[in-house]
Amino acid sequence: MKILKVFIPLLLVILLLAFLSGYRFTALSAAKSHAFLTKDAELMDQYEIGSTGVFLFKSDVEQEFRTVLTQKSGVFFSSRASMYIPYSTDEIQTVGGASFNYENDAGSFISVVSNDEEVAYIEAGVEPNIERKEIKKGERISFFFPFSEQIEFLYPTAYDEDGNELYYYGYPRETNVFHHEEFKWHKTGEQ
Repeated sequence: MKILKVFIPLLLVILLLAFLSGYRFTALSAAKSHAFLTKDAELMDQYEIGSTGVFLFKSDVEQEFRTVLTQKSGVFFSSRASMYIPYSTDEIQTVGGASFNYENDAGSFISVVSNDEEVAYIEAGVEPNIERKEIKKGERISFFFPFSEQIEFLYPTAYDEDGNELYYYGYPRETNVFHHEEFKWHKTGEQ
């Protein structure tokens, strides 16, 4: 009986400290408790590979999309990393992206919305893991690869129905001056 009087309060203190440190019982609750995620954020997509979770949220208050990564540690989950992309009026926009390489898990994630009627499909990946996904105006598609690669080196490219390249993702071609706001989708043939 004396053991229970000591064990139960000790267990409660440990659980409280874990909770205050950001640990949660599920990957989604860990993602939702991420420090930079606003309360209005809406879950749009989620993926899991091994003990790592990738969650895509949309916040109208902050006018941004946020990709949150979670990891399992024992019986708990925590979230220590996130990436955000502000809203844009571009014809084609990346709304989520992350690449990670943890001890036992690796992955690359990119999510895209097209507002261009001419775009019929998007390809992304590296040989031999290139994926093609059809997309319509206003739709969002996501790619998730079980290996870590920087998003621009997945070479995301948008094509029309005849297979002509319309857009590419990255920095403008034929320049050696880079600004972070230029890291986006560019119409092929335009500078």
